[in-house]
Amino acid sequence: MVTSKRKALTEATGITADMVMELGKFYSAQEIRSLQTGLTTAARELRALTHTNSLLGRLGANLTREQHDLLRDAAALLDSVKHSVEHAKERKDRAEKAAAKRRAERDRQAARLIAQAFPLPVDTFEGQIELLKLVLVAHTVAIPPLFRDQGRLHQRLREYMQHNNRLIGLTQAQWRASNVSSERLDLLGAFQEFLTWVDSESPEARLQVLQEQLASNRDKVLADPASVETIRLWSEALTPPAKAGGQA
Repeated sequence: MVTSKRKALTEATGITADMVMELGKFYSAQEIRSLQTGLTTAARELRALTHTNSLLGRLGANLTREQHDLLRDAAALLDSVKHSVEHAKERKDRAEKAAAKRRAERDRQAARLIAQAFPLPVDTFEGQIELLKLVLVAHTVAIPPLFRDQGRLHQRLREYMQHNNRLIGLTQAQWRASNVSSERLDLLGAFQEFLTWVDSESPEARLQVLQEQLASNRDKVLADPASVETIRLWSEALTPPAKAGGQA
């Protein structure tokens, strides 16, 4: 009877791996692993009090036999809890790896779709101006990294077309080409993020939403006086030398 009661006390039947998973749903596998490590350490320290081959054990030597039994029971109870935590950690780890694999696949799919839908060549004057127009329109769509910048968009884009004399070694053309390329990369990255932002929707479905929003906003955005002025400044700054010479 006593043995049965002690066994019941040293088995954490009320703590299962499912319970740990539920309690730890907002924690990572690494955090659950830390919990497991803490339980292992605590159980080891309790058992060390019952052995005399360490300073802790020498202290424990002054405890009674019943107290030693109590410490061993407590260590066994912690082991029982740790067993469930370990199983939960392994399940969480597998789930995180599977989720990471799915995210990586979504990212690859999104990158492929964006590259196909938005080639955005910027090696010509026309391509550079078309990129600018797309940037202006895209900032009106709820794309987190772009939408946050909407307030000072025109100021930033106009400053790009001014030569920064502090950048020694860059000509005006190089400076402007660098900023055009930077805008292109930022835009493609933002589009890709838009496609993977909602887990419940496929990248293909998100691409369709993006294209529809860009199309529906385009005319209104490009007709805005601020957009007209920004496009004018870019057009003047990026005018090809041959064309400028012809006008002269």
